[in-house]
Amino acid sequence: MARTGLTKSQVRTTRDQLLAEGRYPSVDAVRHALGDTGSKSTIHKHLKELAEDDSSTGTRREDTARSLQTLVEQLADKLHDDAERRFNALLEEKDRELAELRRKVQQLSARIEELEIDADAELSHENGFGNFSNLFASSRSGQRDDTPFNVILAGGRSMTVDFDSPQIQLTPRVFQG
Repeated sequence: MARTGLTKSQVRTTRDQLLAEGRYPSVDAVRHALGDTGSKSTIHKHLKELAEDDSSTGTRREDTARSLQTLVEQLADKLHDDAERRFNALLEEKDRELAELRRKVQQLSARIEELEIDADAELSHENGFGNFSNLFASSRSGQRDDTPFNVILAGGRSMTVDFDSPQIQLTPRVFQG
C-alpha cells in the first residue's frame, strides 16, 4: 500500500501551533513538529501555498500580531525574572552589610562599656592609691588628720606645727615632689 503523504491541512495545523507557541514555522520546525516525517519539499510547497492563501485573506497579519504578542510576553517574563533575581541578590548583599554593621556596633558597644568600667575604676583609684574619701570622712580626727593618706588625698598639702610660738599655729605646707 502506498503512503498518502502529508496533507496541506496537517501542515497548516502544525504551522498554526508553532505560531501560537511564538516560534517561526520554518520547514525544519514543521517537519520536526510532525515527528520528522514528510519531505522538506512537500512541507515547503504547502507552507508557500498557505502563505499565499494567508496574504490574500489577511490572516498573516493576525499571525504576526499573535507571534509578536507571544514574544513580548516571553520577553516581559524574562525581564521580570532578571529584575527579581538582581533585586534578591542586592537584598542579600545589603542584609550581609547590615549584619556586619550590627556586629561592629556590638563590638564598639562592648568596647565602650570596657572603657567606662576602666574610667570608673581609674576615678575610684585616684592618684594610684584608691578612693579613701570614706576613710577621710570617718577618721577620728576628721578633716585635720595629717596621716600620709590624707596628705596625698588633699593633693600633697600638709599641715606643719610651729612649736616655738606660745600658741600653736598651723601653717599649710605644700610638698614639692
